[in-house]
Amino acid sequence: MTISKGAIVRINHTRKGSFCAQATESFDTEKEVFWPLRVAQMEGIDGLNNSWELGDEIPCRGEFVKHFEVLE
Repeated sequence: MTISKGAIVRINHTRKGSFCAQATESFDTEKEVFWPLRVAQMEGIDGLNNSWELGDEIPCRGEFVKHFEVLE
């Protein structure tokens, strides 16, 4: 599926949990290894070793995404 630059996406990730992110560039979820996303929620996100706040780029490896939904 192609995600457009600026789209808001709800991600369910095996390592980072559920969060909302914004695409920083257009990409194809089936071809990209790392999805180009930045945090788009007020609440911070805690991973195994790192934390991310609103506006931070968040590394999101496609193989760890259990489910995603395009919101906008």
